[in-house]
Amino acid sequence: MIQRPNLVETIAKHSTFSKFSQMLDSCGANELLDADSEFTVFVPTDEAFSKMSTSQMENLMNENGLISLRRFVSYHIVPGRLMAPNFRGHRTRPTATGDDVRFSDVGSLKVNESNIQARNIDAANGLVHAIDSVLWPPMRSVATSSIL
Repeated sequence: MIQRPNLVETIAKHSTFSKFSQMLDSCGANELLDADSEFTVFVPTDEAFSKMSTSQMENLMNENGLISLRRFVSYHIVPGRLMAPNFRGHRTRPTATGDDVRFSDVGSLKVNESNIQARNIDAANGLVHAIDSVLWPPMRSVATSSIL
């Protein structure tokens, strides 16, 4: 029997997800996604990351303790397997940070303001949806967030 790749492996094997894959590895989110639970991950493409400023990227990747990077990555992860056709039934869903993301399907399928490009990329422990821009978690105290 052929075993399907898990979320970490699925994200890593897509060359268009290389920046997000690197972030997962850098902040330890791989451990969460390797767990026995199922997740839906909204993965910004490398092109989506090109819309970020160099200073934004450097601040995330070079911060002591990588707290902001963990929060950033966690905001792209929703507990449970959420297929694109099921978005219509949900206005919002909590992410791994505890903050909600919003769904809409007016004109195109979106999470917050990001268009969903590739949908329902299956993994053994969840689903991946490619998005065209990064999701920024709402500003709040790190002390009250539930990050990785």
